[in-house]
Amino acid sequence: MLGAVLAILAAVFWALAVILYKKSGDLFSPLSLNLYKSIVAFVLVGATMALLGVPLFPDEPLEHWALLTLSGLLGITLADMFFFMALSRLGAGLMAITECAYLPFMILFSFVLLSETLSLAGILGGVLVLSAIVIGTVFGEQGMGKAPGQPEKTENSKEIATGVVLGCVSIVFLALGIIMVKEVLEVTNLFWATLVRVTAGIVSLTLIILVHPRRKQYMDELKFSKAWLVALPASIAGNYLALICWMGGMKYTSASRAAILNQMSTIFIFVFAAMFLKEKITPAKTVAICLAVSGAWLTLLN
Repeated sequence: MLGAVLAILAAVFWALAVILYKKSGDLFSPLSLNLYKSIVAFVLVGATMALLGVPLFPDEPLEHWALLTLSGLLGITLADMFFFMALSRLGAGLMAITECAYLPFMILFSFVLLSETLSLAGILGGVLVLSAIVIGTVFGEQGMGKAPGQPEKTENSKEIATGVVLGCVSIVFLALGIIMVKEVLEVTNLFWATLVRVTAGIVSLTLIILVHPRRKQYMDELKFSKAWLVALPASIAGNYLALICWMGGMKYTSASRAAILNQMSTIFIFVFAAMFLKEKITPAKTVAICLAVSGAWLTLLN
């Protein structure tokens, strides 16, 4: 049950982060924002480990260090890079629909790499959650708001196709990056594993920025400014709280079950958008919320 609770909390915190990013506007370029939020996560996870007395360099096999490092490169550096590239080409609704690929990819990789299977209740729950997200985003797209750095609408079909492909590539890296360390998470400290992944992301992103032609712009964006006051809460919610809960969900329950509950984030975005952005809950979104709650309940029975 702990894993299921953490997986749902991850969806809640990520949805809250998305709303905060929407309210913050376009403050950073994607690459510098990726590094900024990773640094915030590193500081907070490191501070948490110090308070809890978790060692920074535990006596773990070299294989664990290597797998977590590779997981960070795939799941933070590459996944987020392709994610932001997709965001620049897709509207909010299209991006949300593309992110529905997270659930089937997670179930596929967990079956192939971990030999996990779902019960009938789990399969039905996943179908309900996925159906809820498609209904909510396709038929309830009005009022979803504009994500930072996104156009209101992408007219060019080639740009849309490119954005969808980039979004799917991002999700593949994200799913593969966490599935490959599922067994490592089960036998290691959650905060240490998170810190190793985040550190790998920071190091690789820093190297990319240092050799990038626009490195001066990126470095200037990372300097302290009022933008930090807006981006910091989103980074705390999305890249500390959500990240810890997401990895905790993977640690304490099956990857397939956690993925279904993680996908609830889109539904929580509808709710938070209505609460904080005064966006309308349309009939389609109401149906989506009911389906998603039913699907989550069936998943908990799995």
